[in-house]
Amino acid sequence: MSDSGVPESKNWRHDMRSSLNGIICMGSLLEDTDLNGEQLDLLRYMMESARKALGILEDKSGTETLSQGPAEENLTSLLSPEKFHVLVAEDDEINRLYLTTILKRQNWEISQAVDGFQAVESCRRHSFNIILMDVSMPGLDGIQAAQRIREAGIECPIIVITAHSILDFQEDFVQSSIDAVLRKPFDEEQLIQTIGRLTDQEVS
Repeated sequence: MSDSGVPESKNWRHDMRSSLNGIICMGSLLEDTDLNGEQLDLLRYMMESARKALGILEDKSGTETLSQGPAEENLTSLLSPEKFHVLVAEDDEINRLYLTTILKRQNWEISQAVDGFQAVESCRRHSFNIILMDVSMPGLDGIQAAQRIREAGIECPIIVITAHSILDFQEDFVQSSIDAVLRKPFDEEQLIQTIGRLTDQEVS
């Protein structure tokens, strides 16, 4: 128990979520922001801390970091038919880790794609209950990927996650038949409840 009366485990989870959301937001702002020396040093420290945390998590879980290789190497090859399947399409490794950690708490089966091309290929090969799609990805962005998924006749719900202003892409979202949009940094409960609403899946 901490001095504030809040269990230490709850404080730890809150601090972790806050740190990850900070990294997510910082990465989204880099292209349009001029940073001074002190800010650059802070960003380097944040990223180094994130890399160390990722290494610790990999050691504890016995898994390896997802590499940006061929699509088939990064996708779940055998999906259990009785499980709820989620595709996470996100090029940033830290963001993918954050999303998959949240989703695995629901005991859902997760596949990952590191760009829009992999996301489209994954949907052609496997059936998913829902897709989480980042907007800014190299090669084929999330909106273009969603359009190709719809053109292929795939109708499962797509939730777009973006750090950009939603109004800037409102027309694109409608044309791509996007079912919901979450803006970074998003709330964990908001994400889970949105998935439950779109799929009628029981969530906890």
